[in-house]
Amino acid sequence: MSTAATITELVTAAVLVLFTLIFFLYGGRSIWQYVTKAFPASVRDRVRAAGRAGYASLIGYARATFLVALTDAAGVGAGLAVMGVPLALPLASLVFFGAFIPLIGAVVAGFLAVVVALLAKGIGYALITVGLLIAVNQLEAHLLQPLVMGRAVSIHPLAVVLAIAAGGVLAGVVGALLAVPTVAFFNNAVQVLLGGNPFADVADVSSDHLTEV
Repeated sequence: MSTAATITELVTAAVLVLFTLIFFLYGGRSIWQYVTKAFPASVRDRVRAAGRAGYASLIGYARATFLVALTDAAGVGAGLAVMGVPLALPLASLVFFGAFIPLIGAVVAGFLAVVVALLAKGIGYALITVGLLIAVNQLEAHLLQPLVMGRAVSIHPLAVVLAIAAGGVLAGVVGALLAVPTVAFFNNAVQVLLGGNPFADVADVSSDHLTEV
């Protein structure tokens, strides 16, 4: 697959997933209220509570993803600025959006940064830029994604890595993007259905998001 096709696929997948996530964050409660009408009255309250738990995990996922993306962009942008590479801020913005694609997004989005560094500063700075992007990618893959994301959505860091890997294998880029919020939603929802209390591990979720759907 060509580089242009790969970038197009990644951008399309990122836009699709972000649109879907925003749609569910804003309309999730209304959708769930309609869905729960199909359940018997005896279990409806518990099913609604499960939906609230899953919704809270999506809030945590969105916040954690933003933090990871911001960290990636800051690291790459600062490195490019120190090296004197032109367009450091626009390139950092591309990395920010690329970071919404787990594990590989920052490096793929940073490809343009390497090209700019090569044209403006030469092969030496281009190689340094490659090293910078790899370092940021490793930080995201092995520290930020497992720890920050895992804590935000209340699942084990290993489960985050495995979910992303499995989603990528089963459904490509879209699967990798949807893996963590899907696992987080069902993890919290199942805990409620079984009588657990997942809200104890979901940090900083406002009372507005936890009111009954």
